[in-house]
Amino acid sequence: MKKILLLSVTMCYAWLAKAQETNYVFYHQLQNVVNPAAAGAENGHTFLLNLRNHLQGSDNHQLQSFNTTHRITNNVKLGAQVVNQKVFVQRQTAIYADFAYGLAIDSVSTLQLGLKAGGDLFNIDGTRFRTFNPQNDPYLQGVSGKFQPNVGVGVYYQAHKWYAGLSVPNLLASDKTKVENEVVTSVSSQMVFYAQGGYYYTLTPDFTLRPSLQASITQGGEAQANITAALLYRNVLDAGLTYRSLNTMNIYALFNIPKYYVSVGYGFETVFQEGLNAKLKNTHEFVLKVTF
Repeated sequence: MKKILLLSVTMCYAWLAKAQETNYVFYHQLQNVVNPAAAGAENGHTFLLNLRNHLQGSDNHQLQSFNTTHRITNNVKLGAQVVNQKVFVQRQTAIYADFAYGLAIDSVSTLQLGLKAGGDLFNIDGTRFRTFNPQNDPYLQGVSGKFQPNVGVGVYYQAHKWYAGLSVPNLLASDKTKVENEVVTSVSSQMVFYAQGGYYYTLTPDFTLRPSLQASITQGGEAQANITAALLYRNVLDAGLTYRSLNTMNIYALFNIPKYYVSVGYGFETVFQEGLNAKLKNTHEFVLKVTF
C-alpha cells in the first residue's frame, strides 16, 4: 500500500511540475521573472506585489508573487522575486535573484546580459489524500521535497521604440523525480525557453499603442504564446487585451498615480472551453506596484 501511495504522490508531483509554467495577465510588468536580463529595464527601483486567484474556493489555483528590480548604475541592475504557488495539494515556493549587466550600443539602445540564481521548495499536503483508512495515514501527513537549486540566463535588448529578449530561466531542470527513503527529494521538470518582444507606436502625443509578445517552448516541445495589444495614455493608464494559446483571453487595466509613486491594476482571464466549470474558467489578478 505504501508503495502505491508513493507512486501516486510521485506521479502527482510530476504532473503538477509539468504544469508549473507560470502565466501572468501582467506579464509585461514581470519580465525578469522569466528573463533575468530584463531586471532594471525600468529606471529607478520597483516593488511589485501580484495576486492571482480563482477566488471561488481555497482548493483552486492560487499564486502570490513579490518582485523587485533596481537600477544601481547605468550598467548594473539587480532583481529578486518570491513566487508562492498552490495547486490542489501541492505548494511551491520559488526564490530567485537576478543580476543584469548593460552594454550601451548607442545613446538610446542597451544590450543586457542576465543571470538568475535560486531555487524551489516543493511540498505536498498528504493529509488531503483520501485513503481506505478512516484515520489519516501517517505516511501521508506531509511529503516534502528539499530545496531544489536552479540557475538561468537571458539576453535583453532595449531600444527607444522596441525591446526583445531571449532566456532560459531553469537550466538545471531535470526530467527525473528522485526519491530517497520513500520521500520525494527532487521534482521532475523541463527546461523552458522564452522569447519576448514589444514595440511602442505613438498614435498621438497622449496615446501610445504597444503590441507585445511573450512565447515559450518546453524541452519536450510544448509551446504557448501571449499576444497583447495595449493602449497607453500618458503616464496614467495602461490597458490591454491578450490572447494566449490554449483558448485563453484576458483583459487588464493598470492605473498609475505618479504623485504617490504607486500603480494599481486588475486583470480578468477566461478560458474558452466547453464543459469546464465556471470556477475554473475565470481567474482574477491584482497588482500593486511602487516605483521611485
